[in-house]
Amino acid sequence: MPYQNSPATNMVDRVRLAVGDIWDDMEILKDADYEYFLTKYEGSERRAAMDAARAILFKVSRYSRERTGDIEVYGSEWFKNYMNALKLVLVNPDIAISVAVPYAGGISKTDMYANDLNQDNAVREIFIGFTENRKLYDQCNPTYDFPRTLF
Repeated sequence: MPYQNSPATNMVDRVRLAVGDIWDDMEILKDADYEYFLTKYEGSERRAAMDAARAILFKVSRYSRERTGDIEVYGSEWFKNYMNALKLVLVNPDIAISVAVPYAGGISKTDMYANDLNQDNAVREIFIGFTENRKLYDQCNPTYDFPRTLF
């Protein structure tokens, strides 16, 4: 079924809108394709849109320039234009379809200690000149923990 003009209530229409498959007279991918991508990524519309855009790119890459008498069809232009639009989406962070989220871990001593208590993590013993069984983050660093004052 082609685009239904209801992205507010329909997940498939939201993904169709994100990838530009919204022509009334011609649909590039079927609804089953979009539903497959949504199921594959557990409802993540952004990731489904990336796979759908890739599938659309491969599908329109088959079209070529055809000439029959006075009629000429530039199918390869469709591929070039879609690829350029996809490049703009990937390069521009304002409109990019990304799922990257920054994470900083192991910065504090509390994080490192919690990591060591997690049985799923492999904890390696590191001894640098110490005879005691203590981690590096348990050591006191006088030059860092208690910096000298200038006066």
